[in-house]
Formats: sequence, C-alpha cells, structure tokens
Amino acid sequence: MPSVKVCLWNIQNFGQNSEKYNGYDVTDRANTMRNAFVARFVHANAIDVLLIQEVSSSATAALTDLQGQLNALNAGGTQDWCFSWCGSAIARGNVDEVQQPRQVAFRTGARTEGYAVLWRNAQAARFTMIRGLYDIAAGTNGPGGAAVASPLNMSQRGRPTGETDGEFGATGGFMTHQKYPYQPRDPPPGYDLMDNWPRLSYPPTARADRLGIQWAKARRPVYVVLKLADAETLLCPVCVYHAPSKQTRASWGAYMSGLAREIYAINTVDGADAPEADDLVYVRKGVFGGDFNLSVNQDDWPGDYQYFTAPFSRSYDGGASRRAAPRETEGDNARRTTIQILGDNHRTPIDSADPNAYLKWKIDLIFYTSATGVRAERVNLLTELIDDAADGTYSDPLESVADYMDEVEDGIDDAPDDRPERLHAETGPQVQVTKRRKKKRVQVWVPIISGAWGGTFTDWDESKTQFAAGDVTDARRAAEYLHIFVSDHLPLVATVPT
Repeated sequence: MPSVKVCLWNIQNFGQNSEKYNGYDVTDRANTMRNAFVARFVHANAIDVLLIQEVSSSATAALTDLQGQLNALNAGGTQDWCFSWCGSAIARGNVDEVQQPRQVAFRTGARTEGYAVLWRNAQAARFTMIRGLYDIAAGTNGPGGAAVASPLNMSQRGRPTGETDGEFGATGGFMTHQKYPYQPRDPPPGYDLMDNWPRLSYPPTARADRLGIQWAKARRPVYVVLKLADAETLLCPVCVYHAPSKQTRASWGAYMSGLAREIYAINTVDGADAPEADDLVYVRKGVFGGDFNLSVNQDDWPGDYQYFTAPFSRSYDGGASRRAAPRETEGDNARRTTIQILGDNHRTPIDSADPNAYLKWKIDLIFYTSATGVRAERVNLLTELIDDAADGTYSDPLESVADYMDEVEDGIDDAPDDRPERLHAETGPQVQVTKRRKKKRVQVWVPIISGAWGGTFTDWDESKTQFAAGDVTDARRAAEYLHIFVSDHLPLVATVPT
C-alpha cells in the first residue's frame, strides 16, 4: 500500500555557525558535515516530509545545503526537495491572528529558535502539500530555486474545555460524528458550550511567571497539511511542537498542546487546493509530536498528555483518542529519546557496550490516529549506525568527521600563546581557558570538540579510527558521533497510508 513517511526531529542548534556542524574552515552556517548524515538518514528511511525543531533564525545556508544534499541522493539527481522555515512564537500581544512573517518571532523569552519543513514536491500519486492559510515563513525555496508556496501554519486556537467557567470560559468536548467540537444537540445540565475556538496560550521559555501561560512570545506548535491520494483525499495535518525545557513549563506545554485545534479540525481546501479560512473539517488522519521536554514515567502516564490520549467524549475531560509512540506500555529503553555520553549529572563518561546505556529522557513523542492505519515509531539511530556496516549508508559522513578531527589535531601547534592547546590521549584536543571557581579565576583545560553538556571522547584515537573507516562498531563511538556531531535527540517517524 502506498504511504507517506513524515519525520519529526529535534536537530539541536540547526543552522548554528559551528565547525563541528559545518566542517573545518567553513563559516557560512551551512552545517554541511552534519547535513550529510541527516540527508542519508532521510534517504535511507524513505522520508517524504521532514519537520525540524531548534532552527536558527539564520538557517538559510543550512537549509539550502540540506536541500541540495537530499536532491543529490535522488535517483538521477531529480530536483524535487523544497524547504520553508519560520519562527515559533507570536511576536506581539495585539496580534489576534498571525497572517504575515513580521507577526512571527523566533525569540520565545529565554530562547531563540524556530521550525523548518523540507518536503518532496510533485508527489501527487501519494500526497500534495497544501500551502499555508497565510504566508508566515521567514523563507521558502522550491526545486532548483523555483518559487513555491510555504505550507507552514502556526497553531493558535484550541478546543473549548474546562469543567467550569475558567481558563477558556466554557466547557467543551468532541464526538467523531460531529464536524465541529462544540454544540451537541442535547447538552447535559450545566454544560455551557462555546460557539467558536478560543485563543490558546502557551508557556514561555523565560523564567518570569514560571507557572503561567501567555498568548505572545511563547513557543507554540506549527503544522503543515498533506492532501492524501487516498480514496477520500483526506487532509492530514502534521504538527510539531518544542516545549520549554524547565519542568513546570514543560508540563504546561504538554497540557496546552493537547488542546490544539489541529488535533481535531483543520481548514478545508477548495477545488484549487487553496485552504479556506472559514470552513473546517474533522481530522481523520493526523500526526502531532515533537520534543515535549516532559519525561514520562510509566507509573504516571499519561498525566499532562491526557488530552491527546483520552477517548472522545462530550465531557470536559474527553480527549483526542490518539496513540503515542513510543508507547506508554513499552519498557524504559524503548521510550528513551535523547542521547547522552555523560552520566551522573553530566559529569562521568559512560563507557558501556549497551546502546541503551546512552539513552536518557523520555520526552520526544508522536501522537497519531492509529484507527486509520497511521503508524509511528522512535528510530534508534545508535543501533542503526552500528548495524550500517553492510551497506555503508553513513560511511561518507563519518569519514568527513574524521577528516575534521585530523584538521583540529593538526592545528594545535598553531594555537595563540594566550590560549594554549594540547592533545589529550583520551578526550582529544583541549584548550586552556580561564574560568571562575568561586571567587578565584583558574586555568582549566576544556575540550575543543564537545557535546551539548561539554562531554567529549573516551578514546580519541579509537573514535577517529572508526569514523575514518566509515564503520562504527561499538555503542560509545556511535553515541559520541551522534551526540556531538548530529543531535542529542532521536528522530520520530510516522507512516501515513494513502
């Protein structure tokens, strides 16, 4: 059966100007070295739509490079990949509905980041990407640089909910046979339903107002809509959300995102596949996921995810009746979605032969409509990388990283006098810097190539040898490569039948 595969992936600091992403002596933020791995992953897993979180506001070069590498992997070099990107917040509180790029911000309190989507064009036999209701993108590029409409939309409205007149002013639920999630024929006593979709606020990333939610300057979901080439030409929204990292705000983010309108209804399209602002249709196939930054323990699932997973109901506590991947019934190892190379609160290097030892937080999730045949999974890149020896999908990216490591090592003798460098046998190249320790300033050695939490290598020569051979054979080397040079998150992939 034909299908569309969509991937949601938090690729940390995408578009950041860093040699460990760009490659040696590259200064145009192209992320070329990292994109080589991402492109091969997308190609090897037959991904049609890639939604990226943690996108820099200066991501043009990185997205253009990734687009080019994806096209180069197509059979015959077919130029069919497109991209578009935008910020993740409403810029100002006086904006009632975002309709143009200047009303969208990358800054969300304490963080600056956005979203990007890359998709295959001219795939009408399986799906058509519907343009956004409004053009909110910071930039969009079609095949060969051709003009193409941005498919990005920002989630702004939520379903009516609440047991009493509180957060949204009324209660509300949803039944599968209704077009809209309000106005049942015979509401129970005291059940005051709204006649519209209320504005939906989200928690900001800043420390101010830790427990609050707000309309503007708070990171919120974005989504694209696929028109499927199935018997009913169903519209399938694919939403991605990156919650704040602090636990209390992450909890609010998971709760509020479960109320997003796009889980229940989306804009219809006319005969020319243009979205219609004033007409909605019930979602029968849909995907909603991302980095919720809320680690879920098996004994208290679903907690703040209740509106995603609870059954359809007119009651205020009814949900979207969606299934989660990774499943809540799976063991911890199957539900961990972040890659670490340091344990003990980011201090002690992990050195285990078991890939599961390098997986930590259970925070990346996809919620999907399983009743319509949609499937979803977390892809364990550690095992995929270790098992790659037979076909060498990732050999070229690994070898490029080894070349970069050689260049860094070769440059140690040319270091400035005030910042001496050395090669440590285990951790690799280090630089001497001045740091404050309590009230004193001390000289310390820190890794030149490091991961998100400062972690580095346990055996520099062995890591470089395996990367140079294009063949990672053990869990530690796989974790180092992915965490340092690609991302500290695993991708989530959903397959939507057409």
